[in-house]
Amino acid sequence: MSDAAYLSPPLEIEERFLDHNGHVNMAYHLVLADRALDLAFAQIKGADYLGERGLTTFAAEMHVRYLREINLGDEIRGRVIWVSTDAKRALWAIELVRGAEGEVATTVEGVSLSVELASRKVTPFPADVAARLSEAAAQCAEEAAALDWLGRRVGMSKA
Repeated sequence: MSDAAYLSPPLEIEERFLDHNGHVNMAYHLVLADRALDLAFAQIKGADYLGERGLTTFAAEMHVRYLREINLGDEIRGRVIWVSTDAKRALWAIELVRGAEGEVATTVEGVSLSVELASRKVTPFPADVAARLSEAAAQCAEEAAALDWLGRRVGMSKA
């Protein structure tokens, strides 16, 4: 794993995340990824981005792959890789990884939009935030390029 990607602290798996199969329900894989993304974005945007600037980020699109079960008691961390950015958008990739060996359980690729909360309109990132996002994407470029699952579309492979 690269030092360029953001690695979250262990993410809490709550008992209510479990479904009738006894593992973490698919919706909660996304909750865990979102928590990791929030932590990574806090480093880029600052602790009180909404309160100080009236700005936030909204999800625009996501693609989730469920590769392995996540169970109660698993140590799961989110590895956030900044892929690319422009004035109003950030493309990112998240791997939910299990334990010290870093086995990937879930991948999420998504786009976040910069939004002025009062108007609910997409707006450019402030210059300092845009610069940090660009720098993070540049630092993660090699790692992002190695992710063979980026840009995949949903479909059934031919057997």
